[in-house]
Amino acid sequence: MKIGLRRVQIRPLRAEDAAMWRDLRLEALALHPDAYGSTHDDWSGRPLADFAARLTDGHVLAAFLGGDLVGSMALDASDADPKRGELTAVYVRPEFRGRGIAKRLLRRAASSAKSVGMTHLTLTVAETNHTAFAFYTAQKFTSDGSDGRTLIRDGRLLDLIRMVRPL
Repeated sequence: MKIGLRRVQIRPLRAEDAAMWRDLRLEALALHPDAYGSTHDDWSGRPLADFAARLTDGHVLAAFLGGDLVGSMALDASDADPKRGELTAVYVRPEFRGRGIAKRLLRRAASSAKSVGMTHLTLTVAETNHTAFAFYTAQKFTSDGSDGRTLIRDGRLLDLIRMVRPL
């Protein structure tokens, strides 16, 4: 199915969007457990109010096609340096990948970050997530050279690559 990117709407999620974001977030965590620091088990038992609080307390952008939520990306100020925006919870439903939706979410996140005085975007990606690494590299992110953190999934250690992009 071919979609026109002009039909995709990007906007921040609000507390009233919590139910649809919960469904998307749990789907992402279930389908791609190696891609996230959180796990499906971490979030699946939480009440809807926790998802609403995340949307109220943070800046989570969403991609909608018609009324359907097809992707999201969270932007938060880094704890270590508020001039750096941390991207997390990045996900586009499989049937909508490769159509520029993640690029649109990233452009909007970069614009939002600049508007509040941030100078860089940062993220972490598992070394085994080749598709995400290639996407971020194509979007001008580079490894920041710091020692990556390690994520444990199903008894396996996954090295995380820290990436950064100036705004």
